[in-house]
Amino acid sequence: MNLKNYTCRSCTNENCLIKKHIHTEAIQPYLKQKNTFPCNKKQQFILEGAPVSGLYFIYEGCVKVFKQTANKNSQIIRFSKNGEIVGHRGFGTNYVYDISASALTDSILCNFSTDVLIEMLHKTPPLMFDFMLFYADQLQKSEANAKRFAQMTVREKVINGLLFIMQKFGQTDSFINITLSRKDIADFAGTSTDQVIRVISALKKEGLLNAKGKRLGIPDVEKFEAQLKETQYFLEG
Repeated sequence: MNLKNYTCRSCTNENCLIKKHIHTEAIQPYLKQKNTFPCNKKQQFILEGAPVSGLYFIYEGCVKVFKQTANKNSQIIRFSKNGEIVGHRGFGTNYVYDISASALTDSILCNFSTDVLIEMLHKTPPLMFDFMLFYADQLQKSEANAKRFAQMTVREKVINGLLFIMQKFGQTDSFINITLSRKDIADFAGTSTDQVIRVISALKKEGLLNAKGKRLGIPDVEKFEAQLKETQYFLEG
């Protein structure tokens, strides 16, 4: 693998905040200071409690962001894919990461150190403005999700989680384009693996969910979404 080929200019992730500004003259010197590296499936690249080493941008692949709960269990905060940022909650405010992150698939990650990114933001006001909007959007979604999540039943939590995963990664031939373990789904839905297995089994019997091994799919998305709409919950992506 020639990592020199994975440049910001060759990147196709138009949603990446850095990519959106690569033609800005002020940003050019900082692009050369980016660190690009491969991350194998299941490999952890951020450790909760470790010193902050900047922000990570997903050039290619899928990752999960998680943290340890008070009872030592794992809670998946979100899934991220091409062009998205990982590690932003610790950037600029903490000396250590308050989350962990690992690859769900073989991935290529880009990293800008804290010092480089701060200087780049100072020199590139449009980039700083986009980062400000990004953080505001993340905060709004986080607060909205927290309120709804606390009121959901176990079934609703699992359905909401599966809808989010489907919305994030899409699906082909009625199967979601990523295969997750039942434990990962449980850690994301905020419930136990046994409860996820029971809910999935019930959804299959009701014809609301397809299953083939670990693969899951939603044959009728509108009908599946209606399971939440009836109780006035909806998905914040």
